[in-house]
Amino acid sequence: MQTVAFVLALSAGLGFAAQAPALARVGSVTLPGPVTALAAGGGLLVASGGSSVHVVDVSRPGSPRVVGSYDFEQPVLGVVLDGRVAYVANSHDGLRRLDLSDPALPALTGAAATRGQAVGVAASDGYAFAADNSIGFDVVDGAGAFTRAGEYLADGFPRGIAAAGSRVFVADQPAGLMVVDVSAPASPEVAGRLSLGRDPVLQVFAPDDRSTGGAPPAVVCIVSGRGGLQVVDVSDPAAPRVTAAVPAGGAPTGAALWDRRLYVAAAGGLQVFDLTDPARPVLAAASDAGASTGPVAVDAAHVFLARGGEVAVFPR
Repeated sequence: MQTVAFVLALSAGLGFAAQAPALARVGSVTLPGPVTALAAGGGLLVASGGSSVHVVDVSRPGSPRVVGSYDFEQPVLGVVLDGRVAYVANSHDGLRRLDLSDPALPALTGAAATRGQAVGVAASDGYAFAADNSIGFDVVDGAGAFTRAGEYLADGFPRGIAAAGSRVFVADQPAGLMVVDVSAPASPEVAGRLSLGRDPVLQVFAPDDRSTGGAPPAVVCIVSGRGGLQVVDVSDPAAPRVTAAVPAGGAPTGAALWDRRLYVAAAGGLQVFDLTDPARPVLAAASDAGASTGPVAVDAAHVFLARGGEVAVFPR
């Protein structure tokens, strides 16, 4: 009843005529402490908190279970999953690669130093991109020796990073959203940029490569200090443009994209928006999370929402 009331109130507040379907939680798992980053794929969920990474088996979404952990010396500031490999932004220790071939025994198989602090990480086409808070981002070959293959020198200071296809998207302060072509990994080139003037771009979210077949996306989402969560049309990478604000009802605490479906934690709930028309985000489903929400991850079948030390599982 509480979930239905939440959806009705949210829909009314956003001007939707019809009630959006409610998402029903199918399972949850409790972790040792608050979760600050999530990544999902291939029946696994990787959750980080503090300096630890926890590997969760979600092949049975109704009863997910922690099967392995790895402790670093520095805080984990970002994590992304590529098959059975996790790339970890490990603060002043740079970028780290964890082999999850045996999820119960995560193994450190690569380390790439960053010149400053590794504050975020993205991955696409076999490469990892480590956001350095003072430089830009490093391009690291995910295979073999795990060595730097190229670098992008930012105009400002990266505050968020995402990758899809042959493009990397950087929330650069104060430059705005930078669209970087990495089709030649050794020499990334700026393809386009979006400035919001004095409104800083703080975060950026791009669709999972698996949802677009590895093609460059037509839509990404950003969070700015004043404008909040917004849809950006990047179909022409040379001219990215904001097409709409997402009416999430509050500041987002996490978000993830699966093609043109946006999953966002805000206002104490999980909301799903259809971005088929980038100028008109449509609320497609929602659920009352009932607690403080955190990061969000998505795979082909499920959505994962962190709530303190718990991760809830919902159908996608």
